[in-house]
Amino acid sequence: MGIDKRHEAAGSIRGFAKMTLDFSFKRVFGNEKEKGALIAFLNRMIGDVDIEEVQMLPMERLGLTASDRKAVFDIFCRDKDGTEFIVEMQCAQQKYFRDRALFYAGYPLIEQGRLALEKYIEAYSEELRTGKRKSGFEWDYRLKPVIFIGILNFKMSHEKDWPDGKYYSSYRLEERQTHEPMNENLRFIFIELERFNKRKEELDDMNDKWIYALKHMHEFESRPDELHENEFDNLFNLAKIATFTPGEIKTYLNDLIMERDYWNTLNYAKEVAIAEGKAEGKAEATAEAIRKMLAAGLKIDQVCAIMEMTREEIEGAM
Repeated sequence: MGIDKRHEAAGSIRGFAKMTLDFSFKRVFGNEKEKGALIAFLNRMIGDVDIEEVQMLPMERLGLTASDRKAVFDIFCRDKDGTEFIVEMQCAQQKYFRDRALFYAGYPLIEQGRLALEKYIEAYSEELRTGKRKSGFEWDYRLKPVIFIGILNFKMSHEKDWPDGKYYSSYRLEERQTHEPMNENLRFIFIELERFNKRKEELDDMNDKWIYALKHMHEFESRPDELHENEFDNLFNLAKIATFTPGEIKTYLNDLIMERDYWNTLNYAKEVAIAEGKAEGKAEATAEAIRKMLAAGLKIDQVCAIMEMTREEIEGAM
């Protein structure tokens, strides 16, 4: 890491950590000893639960076979009733994030089946060993709930009439016309930070306050009066950079620099596209800029973000 970049990043280690970074997000919400921030956040974002305690679970989940792709969650935990929660912070724009959410939610469901099979084999082995029929264990495929929460530092694509300021969305499986739930045990919640533009004096409820804190934490020199409620105590205590060890500060700075490099690359590509647009015909320049970015290895969702165009507009321009 260059000295200049270290000096630049060092200016961002006063006050509180940036919550969209991998390290600081996991330090606050994946803390084994201090779970207050995670529990308060889950209760607010899900809304119809009353979580008092959670058990942190291993973040790496294996597939059915050794060759299957693994999933590594940011936060994975379970409450006393068996409901499992996956919480993901996604900074970089990702085209198929909804698909990724579905893919990740499948792992806990598969794991429930795996554990049920292990219990059945254990009961059957005991029966063979003793010759006595036990009460037996049979799995009827009843699943414990799995709730996926994605916090996105970008805007997802929605239908045309989606309000720009609607930052919170919640999805369940249901019948299309009657909206009858097919199953209540699988739920997806998405929080789009880029759609949240409220100032602190405009915060309407506790959900607004949580999202405001997550988006602006690194801008605070001290805790704002608007976030005085006790449920934010753990959040501010763990995000305070003064409590970081030297090793944690180094990791935090590395994350900060990586994020800045990512956005600098995107901004530079956008500036090049704009400059070419002025020098040539707008339509021709736009098409050429898109082709160059794709040829350079950028994904189409990244090109959409740079050009501020939808996927359909990008494809039409080419």
